[in-house]
Amino acid sequence: MLTYFPHDYANDNLNLVRLARDFTIAQKQATGLPGIMDLYGIGDHGGGPTRAILDEGFHWEQPGHVTPKIEFGTAQSYFSLLEYQIAPDSPEWNYQSIAKGYTPPPAVPGKVNIPTWKSELYFEYHRGVMTTQANHKRNMREAEVEVLNAEKWASLAWLDGREYPRKELTEDWKKVLFNQFHDTAAGSGIGRIYMDAQKDYDVVRWSTNEIDAKSLEVLSEQIDTNAGQMGPESQSVVVFNPLGWERNGQVKVKIQSALSGMPEVVALQEHNGNIVVADVLAFDPKSRIADIEFKAKGIPAFGYKVLKVQAAESKFGAGRGHGEDFPSTSGNKPTEGSYSISDSGLRVEVDVNTGCIVRLQDQKTGTSILKPGNCGNQLQFFKDTPKEYDAWNVDPGTLDAEPATIAKADSVEWADDAIRVTSHWQSSKFVQTISLKGDIIDIDNEIDWHESHVLLKAAFPVAASGPFATYEIPYGTIDRATTRNNSWEQAQFEVAAMRWADLGGIGSDGKQHGLSILNQTKYGYDAVGNTLRLTLLRSPKWPDAEADMGHHHFHYALYPHAGTWKEALTVRHGYEYNYPLIAVVTTAHPGSLPASHSFASVSPENVVLTAVKKAEDANGLIFRVYEWAGKETIAEFHVPPGATGATVTNLMETPEGSPLAVVGDVVKAPIHPYEILTIRVDYPNSGPKQ
Repeated sequence: MLTYFPHDYANDNLNLVRLARDFTIAQKQATGLPGIMDLYGIGDHGGGPTRAILDEGFHWEQPGHVTPKIEFGTAQSYFSLLEYQIAPDSPEWNYQSIAKGYTPPPAVPGKVNIPTWKSELYFEYHRGVMTTQANHKRNMREAEVEVLNAEKWASLAWLDGREYPRKELTEDWKKVLFNQFHDTAAGSGIGRIYMDAQKDYDVVRWSTNEIDAKSLEVLSEQIDTNAGQMGPESQSVVVFNPLGWERNGQVKVKIQSALSGMPEVVALQEHNGNIVVADVLAFDPKSRIADIEFKAKGIPAFGYKVLKVQAAESKFGAGRGHGEDFPSTSGNKPTEGSYSISDSGLRVEVDVNTGCIVRLQDQKTGTSILKPGNCGNQLQFFKDTPKEYDAWNVDPGTLDAEPATIAKADSVEWADDAIRVTSHWQSSKFVQTISLKGDIIDIDNEIDWHESHVLLKAAFPVAASGPFATYEIPYGTIDRATTRNNSWEQAQFEVAAMRWADLGGIGSDGKQHGLSILNQTKYGYDAVGNTLRLTLLRSPKWPDAEADMGHHHFHYALYPHAGTWKEALTVRHGYEYNYPLIAVVTTAHPGSLPASHSFASVSPENVVLTAVKKAEDANGLIFRVYEWAGKETIAEFHVPPGATGATVTNLMETPEGSPLAVVGDVVKAPIHPYEILTIRVDYPNSGPKQ
């Protein structure tokens, strides 16, 4: 990507001395550069030109002056001129190489030799924007998931002849993206704008819920839920998976119980006869509505599985079912000063006094993931007093100070098969519920936050670390140093990430293992030495004096793993943590679709399906994927039946290259390392019939 950096944040003049200085600097950085582009005007990023600035430029533009050529123009005209003059070979630089000293590219006669920067463009300022206004950050993440899911289900309903809700989805995206304007998304706005933003998000949530409900109803009507022993009066639960691979996961749903009293458990039957035991979370005796939770297994890629409600009674055992479906616990009394939760995969121990996770063990290998003798999930409180731009900034040195911590929890107790830690610090209260959910440890946070100029992190000292931690960024990952050996590393003391960050290395056992911290609503992380931390909350007082005061409810999770994050498929775990399985209750009825089915999928596992939508200007579906492991790959799309053709498109859905063959509902296309790939699959006979 050809980029250009202005020589200042804003230039309120066209002074020739300044322009000459900027030109000299530019030519040292990019040899052979014929001219520079100057960003001028009053205000941020150039802003508006004044009459005085324009008069100055017009003056020096006139003939008769011994000056460099000056002309007004657009950025596009400058790039269009420059791109044909670039030398073919470009030296690559990143933070590691530039720390050893920068050497300008050698001169190439008749060409502009510019360097290639192969890393992020880390902004050494405004580090608080990843965290400030936590509720808005939550809305941003959830709204993205809601609209993407609505597009997916609506696309499948469109294939079945229903109208695609293009207008509604377009308006939803406009609201979502408008509220990701840089001051709003950054949390650096006045309090009022977040009230307005909340109204927009409420509309998006209502709209996407309606689209989901209508689309999933259409799909459920086509499913044969009547197979087996039960009659048409019975209930079926259809569990839908919005992701492009088969998965397991926890499911919550409301069902109608035949019992007048609260059932202890509910039994669900899969189409193959397997019984799944569901825990009853709540029960309304008047309506006989029961809230149940169960672990669904083997839900097909971008598809569903039917489970029929067999019974709501106690003969399957009281409380939660145990064994394969739910973790076992060590009992209701602490052993050796700690409570523990364990299953065949993981063991978690929480100190009864401090509330720290003191042990996190991989049961299969016996490996301790956390460094022994340290406090895992330690809440750390830092004095956070930026010199300027309160909501925007976390100043250098903030995280170098020794943080305040909680020496003793108010209580550590059982909560069903979870451990609940209650504590307080100054004016704030914290309730954390730690539970096993498959191969992750979920941490449910209820926080009443009433601090001023305090930054809160959750810290995890890992047993094995290395010189770099890995962070998820949009459509990819990036490695950042865990050392602080130069000014660039020192500057990156707080960094941005999407759904996860990972720190690992070779342990004392000589084997590779690590820890991924997954999140659903957070964006700020840091890693230094062997400690990986997630930033939870801040408390700036300007421009919104009430920013983040009050109640917060959010989750984050620990994913301990053997091998590297790539081998452990952390990317998939991050998506699964943010895209829960969806359950719909329906009656038993015949249908053309089987009891378990995948509408579409993408393989191999290093390719992620991120979006499915109807094409904007054609009768077809858009499938968007990206490659995350850095490997040349042939992406294999298993698409719904009826496709007549396919083609690669750009992000604007304009076709590129030759058509792709559709053979047995399979489309194959090459994908390069870290590439975002979009294909359009044609269904000319789909949609509403005229």
